[in-house]
Amino acid sequence: MKLLKRVKIQVPASTSNLGPGFDCLGLALGLYNELTLEEYDEPGATVVEISGEGADVLPRGADNIMVKAASAVLAGRARGRLVFKAVNLIPPARGLGSSAAAIVAGLLAANELFKPSALDERALFQYAATLEGHPDNAAPAVHGGLTLCLKKGKNVEFYALKAHKDLCAAVCIPDFELATSKAREVLPGTVLREAAVDNIARAALLTPALERGLWADLAEATKDSLHQPYRAPLVPGLDAILAAARATGPCGAALSGSGPTTVALCRKGPAARRIAAAMQAEFLKKGIKSRAMVLGIDRQGARRVK
Repeated sequence: MKLLKRVKIQVPASTSNLGPGFDCLGLALGLYNELTLEEYDEPGATVVEISGEGADVLPRGADNIMVKAASAVLAGRARGRLVFKAVNLIPPARGLGSSAAAIVAGLLAANELFKPSALDERALFQYAATLEGHPDNAAPAVHGGLTLCLKKGKNVEFYALKAHKDLCAAVCIPDFELATSKAREVLPGTVLREAAVDNIARAALLTPALERGLWADLAEATKDSLHQPYRAPLVPGLDAILAAARATGPCGAALSGSGPTTVALCRKGPAARRIAAAMQAEFLKKGIKSRAMVLGIDRQGARRVK
């Protein structure tokens, strides 16, 4: 068996919503999944190898979302057997964009394996947003940094915002999963005008606060009226966890995506570690073990690596 081609792709985790930016704001984090895609000179079924997060539960056949995403690009271009080798650091079903990372990895790996590439960066994002269904995770996974998405007809436009150079994310990942579908089911079909206006105002404050480093304003800017109050029963102690983060140091605390991970956006430094530890302590009060970490902001997005 002879190796014909190989590419290695790295894709960052992402946190979305950031409180009031429901389904439109996203931020790429310094935690990564890696995918190596290889083509061999023999026929046969696609092989999927997974190590790290989700290795015991993720599918290893054609129904794996990396393979599905890659298939959208390959379109019969592969001559031999394909082998997908994934090394995952992003835990699945935790609100850190694991699905978006897998989809983007599959798309970009297939796009890089065969030249000329089928997709430019804009088309890659559109494919990812369509396959993922959540452009607020797809955009930071593809482009990195702080992103804003806006739907225009059938397409989604992406806008790059400039996250402050000292911004980081204190993250607390509890030891239980929460399916996005379940977190969506609890949301109401309509919202009060007052709640909508409140979120618009906070989202308008949040973006310059993250760009300019207005650390003292982040606590108010990341509060939300559209989704977190309804999802709180799915994450035991959520209100206390977010309050503990805000009480420990200047930060904006929110549910990461649909949860159950919580994230506090703050300035780099010792306070960030204390904020992460405070959230972890609140989870433990509910009998829930968790992992606390401080992550930098990924500013490159998905890329090919050696």
